[in-house]
Amino acid sequence: MPHSGSYGLFLTLHVLSAFLLVGPLCMTIATAPWLVHAGPAGLSRLRAAARTTWYLPPATVLVALFGLVIVHRGPFGSLRRISDPWLLTSGLLWITAVVISMAVISRGLRRAVHDIERGGDARRQLPAITIGAAATVTCWVVIICLMVMKPGY
Repeated sequence: MPHSGSYGLFLTLHVLSAFLLVGPLCMTIATAPWLVHAGPAGLSRLRAAARTTWYLPPATVLVALFGLVIVHRGPFGSLRRISDPWLLTSGLLWITAVVISMAVISRGLRRAVHDIERGGDARRQLPAITIGAAATVTCWVVIICLMVMKPGY
């Protein structure tokens, strides 16, 4: 049965915005430790990664907004509530991923850029960036699993 009308439109926008925003964000975050480890040779990419991890996380609010539009009317007439545990968990994980991306990873990448520009060693930023990257990507993967499986639904 097709998803037509406004539900189909907003479902498409939800999935497309997740693909275009979360996909590049996860790839950037996953490669961040290697960019730091590359040192001066990867400085231009490191600068781009610092910008990406600062600007894309707040932009993912579009994914959440499109999801909120369709949350009450599920596919094929099913009803959902924002208080459903899988939706609440997804929301909390989304907030967690955004905060870690901006507060830990982006901040660490900016410090790494600063360290390299000053001729220092950026590798001291690696532990925080690596742990933050693992936590953030895990959050996004769990969100995707919850959106697909809808446990308890």
